[in-house]
Amino acid sequence: MFAQFNNSNVLQVGLLNDSDVDQIGLLNDSDVLQLGALNASDVDQEGAFNTSTVAQIGIANTSRVDQLGIANDSDVLQFGALNDSEVDQIGILNGSTVTQIGIANASDVGQFGVLNTSDVDQLGLANSSTVTQIGLANDSDVDQIGILNTSDVDQFGAGNGSTVFQFGLANDSDVDQIGILNTSTVAQLGIGNESDVFQFGLANDSDVTQIGFFNTSLVNQIGAFNTSDVLQTGLGHNSVVNQLGVGNMSSVTQSN
Repeated sequence: MFAQFNNSNVLQVGLLNDSDVDQIGLLNDSDVLQLGALNASDVDQEGAFNTSTVAQIGIANTSRVDQLGIANDSDVLQFGALNDSEVDQIGILNGSTVTQIGIANASDVGQFGVLNTSDVDQLGLANSSTVTQIGLANDSDVDQIGILNTSDVDQFGAGNGSTVFQFGLANDSDVDQIGILNTSTVAQLGIGNESDVFQFGLANDSDVTQIGFFNTSLVNQIGAFNTSDVLQTGLGHNSVVNQLGVGNMSSVTQSN
């Protein structure tokens, strides 16, 4: 079924909240705000000027947004309790921003082709994040602050980027980038640190800084303007950097 001037707004205030919006074609848009109790939301939009905004405030939050083609965008904010979110976007001007604040955070983003970017901020408790971007102007930025942090970013081709910053407790990170203007920066500050960055082709770079406790790091770079820089400061250090071809260079400083 084809629709034209789509738009939808849902506002829900208290108790067994739920919402579901499906729109198929042309000027899509959607806004959902839910405030308290067993929130959930689900927005699917298919084609043309998509955008979506979901804000959930308290208790059993979750959200899902799928958008398919043209001017995608999405923005989800969740505030407190069993947060979760998932955004899949497929093609053209992708975007996405997810902010989760407290309790069982998690996020999963997606994105597939054209001007990808993503930004996930999580603040406290069971953090986790996964971002996968596939083609063209990739970018990603994940900030997590405290408790069971982990992150995973996969990027594949064109303007790659990525920056992950995690602050405290069971940190972990993993960034894989495959081709063109790769770079990555991971900084983790305290307790279970570990990092793993793999880059494949062209303008590689990487920078990992971990500050305290069970550090380890591993960076593999394969071809073009490689460089790497790892600094780990207190307790369990370990590091391995493998570089293969063209501008290699590396620097590791570990301390206690």
